[in-house]
Amino acid sequence: MASNNCKNINIKSKERNIKFIPTIFEHSAKLINKTPSETAVNSELLEEAQVKAYQLYKHDAVTVGIDVYNIEAEALGCEVKFHEDNSVPGIITHPFEENYDLEKICFLPEKGRINIVLNAAKGVKKRIGDYVSVGVGISGPFSICAELVSFEKLVTDCIDNEDMVCRLLEKVLLFQQDYCKEIISAGLGITLFESWASPPLISPGTYRQFVMPYEKELIAYINSLGVFNVPLVIGGNTSSILDDMVATGTSLIISDYNTDMEYYIKKAKERNMAVRGNIDPKLVEKGPKEEIIAKVKEMLDKAKGYDKFIIGTGVLPYNTPSENVLAIKGYLSSLQ
Repeated sequence: MASNNCKNINIKSKERNIKFIPTIFEHSAKLINKTPSETAVNSELLEEAQVKAYQLYKHDAVTVGIDVYNIEAEALGCEVKFHEDNSVPGIITHPFEENYDLEKICFLPEKGRINIVLNAAKGVKKRIGDYVSVGVGISGPFSICAELVSFEKLVTDCIDNEDMVCRLLEKVLLFQQDYCKEIISAGLGITLFESWASPPLISPGTYRQFVMPYEKELIAYINSLGVFNVPLVIGGNTSSILDDMVATGTSLIISDYNTDMEYYIKKAKERNMAVRGNIDPKLVEKGPKEEIIAKVKEMLDKAKGYDKFIIGTGVLPYNTPSENVLAIKGYLSSLQ
């Protein structure tokens, strides 16, 4: 069993002016010498991995999970393939591809690995929640539907079968509201991931019609339960949908490593909201450290002292050297 052994942690996160929030999922499994699949199916290992990551990196927010994009879709019938090597679990079946079976969509914590994630997050919060915010990553309704139906069919049906797509999105939205209620009742935070909505996967028009309204309603529901910090994470160059993303009511937008970061910072300043600038996770994995720190300096120059600017990363690969992550942490700490 995991134990409460964080009394000797040297806490820096609450003192730091510039927040550091790397995305640590499968990399956390490496830190406890387990595979992503081993960790993803065991609440105690999942808890231990995320606590270990925090003890090492002292980052400013912990989101518990490994294959966070799969959890709800798996609970609704998608089959997930687990691996013996260091690959991340992935969805391999789409149960609604032939028929939109809406009656099968109902929330129960016992479905799939929902309870594994919830129990792990509760354990992480118990152990380190006094020092850092702890939350769960959830998927947006559109991304869940993309897994249930298959992305290609969903996009086609957005044109040819619009009414059915909207009915499916409404049912999945209700599922997610029930899931969020469970998460919040445990005192945990929520980060909303919409992995299938990044241009050019879909057009700005598709985002505005089939993605944004359901994100907005879900975020409003989370707010109604007393949680107002709800980051919306969509990777890639989202500049063409950025105004609609901001209109969801999110508290934080992502400026990925391949975007015009100054434009995102400008948009964030207009709404006095947080913006996280992501370093390319491949750079963090491969280094060298000098190049990583040069990128951090470049990002901070672009931020021009904006007090809601956060240094982050894309999802860190499993084998990312810890010393490269610690180099970022050390540099930011040196600016105190």
